Amino acid sequence: MKTPPNNWGPGRRPLLTLDEAWSAIAGEVRHAAPEFVNLADAADRILAQPVAATQDWPLFDKAMMDGFAVQSADCTVAGARLNIAGLAAAGAAADRRIQSGEAMRINTGAPLPIGADAVVRIEDTHVADDLMTVEIKTQVAAGKHVAPKGADRRTGELLLAAPMTIEAAQMAALATAGCTRVSVYPKVHAAIVLTGNEIVPIGETLAAGQIHDSNGPMLASLVRQFGATPRRVGIARDDKTDLRSKLIEALECPVVISVGGMSMGTLDLVPSVCAELGVEWRFHGVNMRPGKPVAYGRGPQGQHVFGLPGNPVSAFVCAWLFVRMALRGLVGHPCKPPHRLRATLTRCIEPKRDARPAFVPARFWNHSEAGELVEPCAWGGSGDPFGLAMANALLVLNDPTRGIAADETVEVIPISTEL
Repeated sequence: MKTPPNNWGPGRRPLLTLDEAWSAIAGEVRHAAPEFVNLADAADRILAQPVAATQDWPLFDKAMMDGFAVQSADCTVAGARLNIAGLAAAGAAADRRIQSGEAMRINTGAPLPIGADAVVRIEDTHVADDLMTVEIKTQVAAGKHVAPKGADRRTGELLLAAPMTIEAAQMAALATAGCTRVSVYPKVHAAIVLTGNEIVPIGETLAAGQIHDSNGPMLASLVRQFGATPRRVGIARDDKTDLRSKLIEALECPVVISVGGMSMGTLDLVPSVCAELGVEWRFHGVNMRPGKPVAYGRGPQGQHVFGLPGNPVSAFVCAWLFVRMALRGLVGHPCKPPHRLRATLTRCIEPKRDARPAFVPARFWNHSEAGELVEPCAWGGSGDPFGLAMANALLVLNDPTRGIAADETVEVIPISTEL
């Protein structure tokens, strides 16, 4: 197995292993103190404190069906005829008690009238033509179609654990419980700086040697997916003055993601310009493929600064492996590497000469009979975003030199919200 080269990065620092890089980031990331926001502003934020019920839910014995509230003792056999004693509507308590031999019309969600202990579905009844009596066409047990008071949560029981992303279902639970303000972690803004004379904004005509900006839209989307707010600073030319200006603007944010200019070429200016601006690199170079030139450091005011390679798949992989864990940690989630799943490889992968751990775009799916399966995508390398676009996972090759046989179990990292 090849030994990672030691002549890499600022000051010729050696390449880190993936575990070393992850540990370096985890050792630096701390989320800010929580803040209280109105419930309407809590969507998509991270809940910072658990929420407990301040009263029983439901608040009262509640009808779960439209029909008739009855005393089950009157309905021990099918065919009971009961007098209709009024209506129990949702949003109000019944104005009288149900006596033996009576039934009261009731709407879904209405409080069960005093004296009743069950609800009969409207489908299981027949109302007489004079609307005075109702036939109960089925036997009725106590508690039928009734949600008892406190059946969902008792006072003091946990409603929502923390940390947790407040999505639609959590908003419904908080609103039901009457929470007007919620403790959440502060939002995090991440600045995105693109570098390179060859990069042209989408919509402009390409000249010879130029390419459209793909990393900007991709990373803005990933930043949102990771729970933060992107700020597009723009494209810095391969010029120290322009790059310095863009990086100074980016350092106004707590997170900076610079893309391109991270390797060892004459125009790879990002590491040195960042250092001049007070960025202290924790690492520059990780023993992996694609994405070896990736770097992470801290700015003069504690900013988290990432330097990503310029090829789109390299930038994507590095963002998913490193930027994701930092952003999630800053917004309140545990700061840890991405979760891995196990799957069966559908076709063999030939051994490679490069021993660096590799991350290959792949399709992962669950087969009803064969279980979890994964297949590498047709992919032309780190400059091919089209192959990446077909992927929903990264196939992890810890030792590419040995090859992998079809039907062998491998590790995958899901990269799609559909998984």
